[in-house]
Amino acid sequence: MSGMTPTSHPEGSAAPGTPGDLARRVLHRQGEVGLSTEELAQQAGIDPTYLKYFESSADARLSAGTLNLIALALDTSPLALEGADVARPMAQGRGGRHPALAPLTKKHCEAHLAAGGVGRVVYSTERGPVAIPVNFEFTDGNIILSTDLEKANHLEEQAMIGFEIDRVDEAVSEGWSVLVSGQARRVDDPEEVVRLSSLDLEPWAGGTRHVLVKIAPVTVTGRVIVHEAELTAD
Repeated sequence: MSGMTPTSHPEGSAAPGTPGDLARRVLHRQGEVGLSTEELAQQAGIDPTYLKYFESSADARLSAGTLNLIALALDTSPLALEGADVARPMAQGRGGRHPALAPLTKKHCEAHLAAGGVGRVVYSTERGPVAIPVNFEFTDGNIILSTDLEKANHLEEQAMIGFEIDRVDEAVSEGWSVLVSGQARRVDDPEEVVRLSSLDLEPWAGGTRHVLVKIAPVTVTGRVIVHEAELTAD
């Protein structure tokens, strides 16, 4: 495959040995159909050297055409390999053969939080506990979200609130979740408001949601589903 064999890695990029999400799904599917990397490359008609690199480096990328060839050889679809199969509800797939639930370290939990995105803030109301999805950022050890004045005041009145993020990867029957318990307060200091306003916190729901709320974690815990190797008798 001309021009695709890697020769160096940019400073700060992931080193070989750390496959990306797409590569993990390709490898998982290879195991399901019983194809080695060399056999997959041969059936897909692509360069085995680059395929080996792709399967061991988070920096490697595949063109749409190459992904189609790999999906065809693996008897699946590009969407399934990309983890974007939306034809069925989340978590309706089958679990792994030997799943195990393991705790995440605080460092790993904070790494997931640092990616930002959408999480769920959990708090008490007159109707009982509720969970609301919110856009958030994680900075200086705190969770920052933007909401309306009424909700901000209600969150600040709570002695403790919860905040949760998670991810499920249907293709490989894996997933993780992080749960934060902490105290919320409105951000009123003008300098802090200016500093935090530079974060990418535009709420997807739109409307007037420009009151910043900071959640200071008291406890941070997380769990991850891992697959234990199958034990075989000697």
